Amino acid sequence: MEIELLGPMTVRRADGTVVTPSAPKRRALLAALAVRLNEPVAAEELIELVWDGAAPPTARAALQGHVAALRQQLGDPRPALGTRGGGYVLEGDPDRVDLLRFGALCDRAGVLLPAVAAPPGTDDPTVALLRTALDLWQGPALADCGSELLRGRTLPHLTDLRLRALDRLAQRLLLAGRGGELVAELTAAADAHPDRQPLAARLVQCLELAGRGPEARARYEHAVARLSAPPGPELRLAGEQLARHAPTDRRFVGRAAELARLHEALGVAARTGGPILVTGPAGVGKTGLVQHWAAQRFPEGVLQADLRGTDPAGPLDSADVLTGFLTELGVAPEAVPAEPEERAARYRELLADRRILILLDDAASYQQLAPLLPGRPSAASTALGPVAVVTSRNRLRELLLHEDAIALPLDPLDPADAHALLARALGPDRPAADPETADAIAALAERCDRLPLALRLAAARLAARPDWSPADLAAELADEQTGLAALAGPGTARGPIGVAATLDRTHRALPPAAARLFTLLGLHPGGVIDTATAAALADLRPATARTLLTSLDAVHLLAETTPGHYARRELVRRYAAGQAAELDCDERFGALDRLIAHYLDLTARWGDTDDACGATPPGAWFRREESALRAVVLSAEQYGRTGAAWQLAHRTSLLYELAEEGGGRDRTDWRAVAEIGLRAAHTDQDDPALARLGTDLAVLHVRRSAHRTALDHLDAAVAAADRAGDTLLRHHCRRRVAAALVRAGQYDRALPLLTDLVTAARTPAADHLLVRALTDLAEALVLAGTPDRALTHADEAVRIATTPTGTHRPGGIGAVLATHGRARALHALGRRDAALSSARLAVALGRTVGDPVVEARSHGLLADLLSELGRTTEAAEARSRGRALAAAGER
Repeated sequence: MEIELLGPMTVRRADGTVVTPSAPKRRALLAALAVRLNEPVAAEELIELVWDGAAPPTARAALQGHVAALRQQLGDPRPALGTRGGGYVLEGDPDRVDLLRFGALCDRAGVLLPAVAAPPGTDDPTVALLRTALDLWQGPALADCGSELLRGRTLPHLTDLRLRALDRLAQRLLLAGRGGELVAELTAAADAHPDRQPLAARLVQCLELAGRGPEARARYEHAVARLSAPPGPELRLAGEQLARHAPTDRRFVGRAAELARLHEALGVAARTGGPILVTGPAGVGKTGLVQHWAAQRFPEGVLQADLRGTDPAGPLDSADVLTGFLTELGVAPEAVPAEPEERAARYRELLADRRILILLDDAASYQQLAPLLPGRPSAASTALGPVAVVTSRNRLRELLLHEDAIALPLDPLDPADAHALLARALGPDRPAADPETADAIAALAERCDRLPLALRLAAARLAARPDWSPADLAAELADEQTGLAALAGPGTARGPIGVAATLDRTHRALPPAAARLFTLLGLHPGGVIDTATAAALADLRPATARTLLTSLDAVHLLAETTPGHYARRELVRRYAAGQAAELDCDERFGALDRLIAHYLDLTARWGDTDDACGATPPGAWFRREESALRAVVLSAEQYGRTGAAWQLAHRTSLLYELAEEGGGRDRTDWRAVAEIGLRAAHTDQDDPALARLGTDLAVLHVRRSAHRTALDHLDAAVAAADRAGDTLLRHHCRRRVAAALVRAGQYDRALPLLTDLVTAARTPAADHLLVRALTDLAEALVLAGTPDRALTHADEAVRIATTPTGTHRPGGIGAVLATHGRARALHALGRRDAALSSARLAVALGRTVGDPVVEARSHGLLADLLSELGRTTEAAEARSRGRALAAAGER
């Protein structure tokens, strides 16, 4: 029979059946007897405990009934519940009562005796005893035992013993360099018992040993602030150590969160036998992090092997690694088994139940790792076994699948830690705190992608060049052609050191198809690449491209941020661009042509009508692709693809206009794209292209409030359209600029232009443009504050759009938009009911045109008018319908 009192009270028979009494008084009776196992307890004392000092006259008879019921419920012959000397006794093995076993383990560990250091170079048996004792606690002791009186009499001593055991375990682990293992438990105990200064002192020391100096200092200051007198000797000593100790590794910076995650994973791995897998891109500091962490916790208990997973000479054979491990574990060279399977079996036998760390660095594959992993602990084992920590650039999904590995992906340093690493290189004579220097350091850190390897190389250059500022080095790294070469250091026996060198090793290990795709992606200028773009660039089927992209993600050359979209760091992009520059001309130009054609296809919907007004805003897609579109436009011009350059520039300009890119800024990127397109159009001497790109620049300058420049570009665009003999294009050029003026609130400039467009559309050659011209003028007049004139033009537009004639068919988008204009004019005149009727008519007409965007605008107009009339429920329904239609239009 097992009785658990250190947590929820639980009673189990030998076969595992739970027989915990449900009645509180029977639980209290059993707990009172179990606490004093094999000792008689007087009936009077039991009555007092079971009834919490408020026993009724019938308590003695009731106690006898509870005893009889317990005997029947427990069933097993042991523990035996008997009578002795006017009381009762529960007889059994003290090891079967967790509370008593806890006390016995503490006695064996000498918790109440002065601490004695273990002999150097030996395992400390006290650690295992104390760890086993503390692991017996599953929650507050005796919390549901049914007797507050019993709990009050038992708990103070029990709690004191537990805190003493925790303190003694912290002392032993600190002596072994493993204090960081106990931070979580010490934190909980110190928070629950702020008056125990030794606990606070141990927590400070363990945090410091774990490399969490700022937390250690904060804990010390917090503990001292709570005191009404000077700190005691142990807490004072912890504070002195904080002030005196320099960091154990001057090269290591930050990573407090990652060290904490490693510590949390350690406990799980030690119990389950599953490895800890630390993955991340080249240069992110995987090895440095794990070595720093291991040095703090396993100063004499680490088996380590560099598996050379990315070595140009190939990875190490696991059989050879096993030979080395067996030798380190004390096996004579001649006694090492010949067969790899026998070596692995002997290795796992020697590791069983040993508290040791196996560090497997730079692993290539699960197949390489499998023989090197320690065996899983048996179900009956209570000892903490060996722990394997694996580092790899590969995500090693097979290890996660087959071994239940605990994955700890490592990201670049956060901005504060990156700043600290670079600031250290400046030295005391070059302060890093002034705003200008701090900004330059931040820019330099971003140029290094905040990767520890790149940051250390940059720091080394700064340290070697005292006359250089962080801004000087950031400018050097910004150079597209030579910046990556600046992040290199002197070579070693293993080869060159640097960002490019580490990426080289990853690249060379790729299968040929994945390596080809990675190189071709160097021609893509953006930070995010989707599957369709990669497939077009490499001339692959999308399914094949997705498979290869996944393989690049697996080794951290890309990172799949959302399904089918892959981001890459700037240093990786530059490295890939360097690889792409080595391609032969035919392959490079062929890929660029496919990339340009792909973006022309993607943007075709925004380039066919020459009419951005009323189109669906491009949203997240354009925000993601804007920099790539801009760079592809430039590439098309540079590689002589002028026709594609101006087409893509024009469509991208329309996207800028729709998305209103650069709001509140100088719109430099938009202007650069439009000017590239205009140059390409001049090169081709293409008048329609000149008209389109001239109009793009006119619209841009309207946004910039440079109206004179805008009208100059418009005049040039109209002249080009006239040379081309394209009346429709001429009309569209002027209409786009007028619409831009209206959106900018420049009604005095827009209205004459719109009036001229109406006059021009009344000619037989352009009468098909009249409805839209009248509608645009009506909308502008409403905004300009003359709704009576607006209604005249809107009524005419509605009449023409809804009346069949020899040249017009009724209905269509023109009729819907004209009805919008009429509804707005009526609303501005205060004719609310008539405005609402027109809005409902617009909704009805919108359903007939088959365009969800236009129909969405009709619902939006109706919702606005209903809201103004206070009809909020109907307005909400109309707005919801409009949003659903707009979303459908975006798809």
